[in-house]
Amino acid sequence: MQALPNPNQLLIGALAFLRIGAILFALPMIGDSPTPIRVRVLLALAITIGIYGVIPPQWPPNLNADVLVVSSYVLREVLVGLTIGFCARIAFDGMMMAAAVVAYQMGFGTANLYLPDYNEKMDGFSAMHRMLIMLIFLSLDLHQIFFTAIADTFLLIPGGAANFTGTSANIIVKLTGGILTIAIELAAPILVALLFTMAALGLVARAVPNMNAFTMSFPLSFTVGLVIYVATLPLFPNWMGTHFDEVKGQIHSAILGLTTTHTHP
Repeated sequence: MQALPNPNQLLIGALAFLRIGAILFALPMIGDSPTPIRVRVLLALAITIGIYGVIPPQWPPNLNADVLVVSSYVLREVLVGLTIGFCARIAFDGMMMAAAVVAYQMGFGTANLYLPDYNEKMDGFSAMHRMLIMLIFLSLDLHQIFFTAIADTFLLIPGGAANFTGTSANIIVKLTGGILTIAIELAAPILVALLFTMAALGLVARAVPNMNAFTMSFPLSFTVGLVIYVATLPLFPNWMGTHFDEVKGQIHSAILGLTTTHTHP
């Protein structure tokens, strides 16, 4: 008959569950509204059970601590999870920002769809772009980066002993600033094409005063933008692979920034 877990094992499991749960709730896709909370909780529990065997001995620094110290452990574990999950979410925010900018320039800014699953409004182009991102992300097995990051946190960050200093904050600020860079990088081909299209339409309108340039601008910008988007879509998987290789390194740097020793490779 297998012995029941002792209080120390239960404490380690609870802290690990809190860290993993916070990461999953902050991750893109898994942490979004369409994924039921019950599914996220069960997934966090399953990952905790699966990863429990690789948690180093004496993972929390003091298992016999009082209630206040254990409460600080709980708070630190939640903050560690939210920090790692936020770093992963930023990688998607830049791609969605690019879609929003392009959609506005193509004329979708006044036609928003209500997405009940996400409880938010979004233009049709951005909704389609989000779905394509998810499909490419899963087809390239890029979700394994997040599960690897979860395992790395347990190997590098002791339970309840994360070191929240300027190192991790600087990494988050740098990642947040990179959202605009990602958006410009992705949206640039379509924005440049639309700029030349509108310039050409303006010249035609000057040459033919009777032509209603405003009426023609929407179908023309929509067609040009969609053609460029479809033409560049085959390049997107390679770009996402390269992009998430960088994200993997950034998440690892964020994990190292939360360690007590700050040992970098």
